[in-house]
Amino acid sequence: MQAETIELYFQQGSSDKVYHLQLESVEEQWSVNAQWGRRGSALQSDRKLSNVAYEEAKRVYDRIIREKTGKGYLIAQATTNGNTPISVGLPSVKEHSGHAPELLTPIEEPEALQLVQDSSWWFQQKFDGRRLAVQKTDGQYSGINKLGRLIPIDSRLTKSLESVQAQAFLVDGEITDSRFHLWDLLSINGTDLRTLPYEIRYARLGLVFRGADEALRVCETAMTPKSKRAFVKAMHESRAEGFVCKNRNAAYAGGRAGQHFKCKFVTTASFIVGPKPPAKEADGHRSIGLYLLEENRERFMGTVRVPERYALPREGQIVEIRYLYCHSGAAGKLIQANISAKFVTT
Repeated sequence: MQAETIELYFQQGSSDKVYHLQLESVEEQWSVNAQWGRRGSALQSDRKLSNVAYEEAKRVYDRIIREKTGKGYLIAQATTNGNTPISVGLPSVKEHSGHAPELLTPIEEPEALQLVQDSSWWFQQKFDGRRLAVQKTDGQYSGINKLGRLIPIDSRLTKSLESVQAQAFLVDGEITDSRFHLWDLLSINGTDLRTLPYEIRYARLGLVFRGADEALRVCETAMTPKSKRAFVKAMHESRAEGFVCKNRNAAYAGGRAGQHFKCKFVTTASFIVGPKPPAKEADGHRSIGLYLLEENRERFMGTVRVPERYALPREGQIVEIRYLYCHSGAAGKLIQANISAKFVTT
């Protein structure tokens, strides 16, 4: 366990922003602090988490870096445990790659668990990262986002991919921290694999990419009823984002074809609407503050965006929120919170 710091920046058009993040400890109690704003101006600051165990603080620290690099921020400098996050840029122009990524269909956990006994379905981890396909052609590497648009990729990822013994390929996966998690191989050395069943593509993926480089990780897959039950249990215990259900017999189909599913571990609770903290008051987002009653006092639990199709709830109103999980500790915050259409006025 050690303290970490990172400085990120974002430059596009007239925008020139910086974002600084620290993972720090005082008497074995860990906190995550952030500062951000325009380069050269006075920076805003916020304590993202405080007085928690190292594992909890490290999870928040890594998640924020993933979010920022996923939005196109680049790393200026960092002191870490040796796993500096790989950054993925925003498309410089909206140029389509010609590849249509296959998107997962959301389902609830009870529905997903009905597939445990079905040998046609395999389970994989749902990573909390950013979708990324990479194409190698004529020695050049191109990133492809979930919209099928070309995006730049970090030179360190390119270096890792150089370890793969293939002249050309199109591989699909998700980028998280300093790892590229791979789940599908769509073409190799000029041979299109998309018409083949997923189980064959996955087998070829393992043969080509497994063990090629530390940053490249072929997704582990649960295939039997026993291993699928154990897998789901382990995902809950590790507080993973959820899991994916893959039809091993399916050929590749671009778009949301309804042949592969994703299940997020979400829960629902009611919160009191209150003011946003000063650091978020002027962020320009259509959002509200969320509070819970704790010993007759309102405890701040984070903010949530309110889509335009919903009326903006008033302070004191009760709202129903779906969220992935909540960080523990005095500064516990909701992660991946979404507001429901169900409002109850107090």
